[in-house]
Amino acid sequence: MSNANNFEVPNWAGKPPVGLHLDVTKDGKLVQKLMSDQKKCYFFGRNKELVDFHVPHDSCSRVHSAMIWHKHLNRPFLIDLGSTHGTWIGRMRLESKKPTQVPSDSEFHFGASTRRYIIRERPQQNAENDESAWSKSSSGGRHFGLPEDESELEHLTEYNTAQNRIIDKSSVGIFLVIFYNLAVNEHGFLPKTIKISINISK
Repeated sequence: MSNANNFEVPNWAGKPPVGLHLDVTKDGKLVQKLMSDQKKCYFFGRNKELVDFHVPHDSCSRVHSAMIWHKHLNRPFLIDLGSTHGTWIGRMRLESKKPTQVPSDSEFHFGASTRRYIIRERPQQNAENDESAWSKSSSGGRHFGLPEDESELEHLTEYNTAQNRIIDKSSVGIFLVIFYNLAVNEHGFLPKTIKISINISK
C-alpha cells in the first residue's frame, strides 16, 4: 500500500483501538487533542495537502514522519521519513526510515518544533465494573461515570470535542450527497446557480 511521499505502509499495520488519540502540548499546556483511531497510518508534516496532522514549523519536512499501529504487537510505532531535522522521542533522535516503538506516555516531536505529542488511550470511566461503580455511588462514594477531578474532566471534555469534530465533518459530507441527489432528481441536473462554500478547519 503506497501513500504520502511514496511511503509504503507495512503489512503489519492495522487499525488502532477505538479512542486512541494524541495530546498536543506547547510550553507545557494542552493545546489540542487529535483523534488517531480511524486509519492504519497517520502522516505528520508541514504540507497540509499531504499529511493528516499539520506541523506548522519551518524545521519540519513536507511529509516528516508517520505513525503506524502494529496490529500484532498492539503498539504504536513512529517512522522518520528522511527528514532533515529529525523525529524525536524524548531526547532520542530516530534513525531514518526505521520503525521505532513509542513507549506509553512518552513525548515525541518533530524538528525544532516546540509542540509535543503524547499518545493516549480512550479515557476511562474509572470503574472496574458496573456493579462496583453503583455500589460506590449508593454508599456515598463517587458518582458512576463522572471524572474525579478538574484535570480529568478537562481531558474528557477535550477528547469528546475531538471526536465531535470528526463527526461534524462526516455529517457535512452526508448532507452534500443528499443535497446533490435532491437537486438532480428535481431538475435533472445540478443548476449552475447553486454554489456551496464550506470551510472546515482541521
